[in-house]
Amino acid sequence: MPVNEIAILTAAFSGFCMVIGGMLLIWKGAITLAGTDSTKALSIEWKQDLKLSTQAPGIAFFLVGLIFTSVAIYFSKPEQTDPIYISGKIENISEQVTVTAMPLNWVVKSGTNGKIEGKFSPDIEILALRFTAPGYNEEVHPHKFSDSSHKITLTKPIQLIKAIDEIKPSNANIIPIPKNLPPLTSVPSFGT
Repeated sequence: MPVNEIAILTAAFSGFCMVIGGMLLIWKGAITLAGTDSTKALSIEWKQDLKLSTQAPGIAFFLVGLIFTSVAIYFSKPEQTDPIYISGKIENISEQVTVTAMPLNWVVKSGTNGKIEGKFSPDIEILALRFTAPGYNEEVHPHKFSDSSHKITLTKPIQLIKAIDEIKPSNANIIPIPKNLPPLTSVPSFGT
């Protein structure tokens, strides 16, 4: 599990424990939510911009727990990634073409003892675009990708090579039936 996920789970668990712990302390009577005099009030001040004071210091347990939980929820949101747009032209193909984008090969070799140890440094500076269509050979074209544009424009039309030719029907192999066949509604008779 990555370190950032461990930190998020720890913060969420800490916030949950603070809230449950505060409820247990209130239940046992160790703290109360009843108001106290102003000299014993809890007061928090931050850079003279944010001032918070309460005469029920037990609320601080819930507030700290809520802060921990809120921070964990905020940082657990997945990052929004920008889409990559592609535009171009495929020539002389009536079939639907599928375009797959993938980074160029990231290679780690194994040792002679069969052990694999290494690391990848992910970099999508160059994307390989794979063009496939039914009945055509696959084509792979590398394209330089810049993060600022988020767009790949194919400057030349892509031409896929036909893998097999279309099989055209031929009447030369059709043999005529020498006699009339019984209608489809008749009772079948096998071997006669």
